[in-house]
Parts: sequence; structure tokens; C-alpha cells
Amino acid sequence: MSEIRRTGRIDTVILAAGSSRRLGVNKLFLTVDGEPVLKRTLRPFLDMDLGTVFVVTGFQRERIEHLLRDVPVRLVHNSDFEEGMSASVRAVLPFLEPGRPLLLHLGDKPFVKPETLRRILDSFSQGTHRIVLPVYKGQKGHPVLIDVTSYLDETRSLKGETALKPIIEKHAQDILYVEGDEGILLDLDTEDDIDLLRNRGYRIEKG
Repeated sequence: MSEIRRTGRIDTVILAAGSSRRLGVNKLFLTVDGEPVLKRTLRPFLDMDLGTVFVVTGFQRERIEHLLRDVPVRLVHNSDFEEGMSASVRAVLPFLEPGRPLLLHLGDKPFVKPETLRRILDSFSQGTHRIVLPVYKGQKGHPVLIDVTSYLDETRSLKGETALKPIIEKHAQDILYVEGDEGILLDLDTEDDIDLLRNRGYRIEKG
């Protein structure tokens, strides 16, 4: 029985190590309605007080550390960040609480609604599936909640740009899909993404 089913505590990991090559500037420091993307991403997880919130750094490590200097998160540096998101997942594994489920999210997805997050947590707590994955209009998104202890060897062997995707694809029978909101998909990878958000009424500026 995983820890969330006993105590409700989980570890949250926010991946914030990438170099934003497609955009050309570090998207984590863009501001959305005056708030840096990374801080906005963290807010619902911190508000829910689920457990330890880890932020995995890489590119511009010092800048992220300065941004989060007063934010109650635990920073873990991924020196191999150029290997992709899998390296960030591997980097944080030694710091996770043994037996505690893992809620994995991407630092550049600041639009997930709290009600979607609660739906993911409530669905996982029922104990029927080891992985809960949100979908919106047929598309899979983040955050992903996983009983990582069940896949520890596979997680330690992850390689490449994707994070948990190989595990999700291999263990489809373990997944419970829940309805999410558009925020599980929205990110800021390209200028087109930014234009889309501006058209939705968000004020996006370079930080």
C-alpha cells in the first residue's frame, strides 16, 4: 500500500533543468500576469501542502536558486541536464522519501487548475491503479502521479529527453486516466505558444 493511501503524503518533483532551446530565452523566467512562470507553476502544489516539493535545476541553476530563495522547496541539481528530462528524474530519485508516491510536473506548465490536481490525487487514493494520468480532449498531459516504488529499476534506467513516458507506455494496464483541464497541455515552448496565450488574455513578458 503506497504512502498516499495511508497518510496522504506524496513527493512532488518539478522539472526545471532545460535550456529552452526552441524559444531562445529561459521560459521559466517569463512572467504571466506579472508572476514568473516557475513560481506560478509551483503555487498549486505548495498550496496543497502535499509533502516535499523538489525542483530539479540544470541550465541557469544559480538564477533559479535566486528566484526560489524564499520559496519552501528543496532544490536538486542535475549536472547532466543536457541529456534530457530523464536525467532530471534520475537525479532526484536518491532524495525521495522511500515508498512515497511521486507527482511529476514540468516547470513550464503554469496553468494546471487546483481542481484537476485534486481529481488526480483523489483518483490515486482509491488504490485501483499505480499511475494516474490527466487527459484533455484525448491528449495526455501533466502532472503524472505514479507509485514510483513499483517501477524503481526502470526509473533508474531512464534515458533521453522524455521523463516517465517509457514507463507509461510499457505499463498501460496500470494507468487510470482522469479528465483534466486545458492547463495540463499548455506550455511556453515556442513564440506560437506565447501568442496563443496572449490571445487568451494572458499578459506574457520576458523576465
